[in-house]
Amino acid sequence: MKPLFIPLYKEYFLKFKAGEQNCEIRPYDHRGWNVKNVFPSRLMTLSSGYGNHDRITMEIRNTMVTPDLQMEKIPQWHIDAVESIYGKQPKWLIAYV
Repeated sequence: MKPLFIPLYKEYFLKFKAGEQNCEIRPYDHRGWNVKNVFPSRLMTLSSGYGNHDRITMEIRNTMVTPDLQMEKIPQWHIDAVESIYGKQPKWLIAYV
């Protein structure tokens, strides 16, 4: 199976690269971002935008589906960033690398 491609804003890509961020959070989606496609041991390629110049590939260690990001041990800046991009969602999928 080929790696899951994850385009990121540059600032969040750089946080992964620096080791400051260890999970990607997206709204749970029955078409793409779900436990069928995002699961432990799958590789994901993180990209700074859609170009092919800045990319890193990491293995997903664990996943979690949750209705409330506040209950997880995620830094507040990360929760604020995710909610500013996607808004409030009924269900989130967190992929830990």
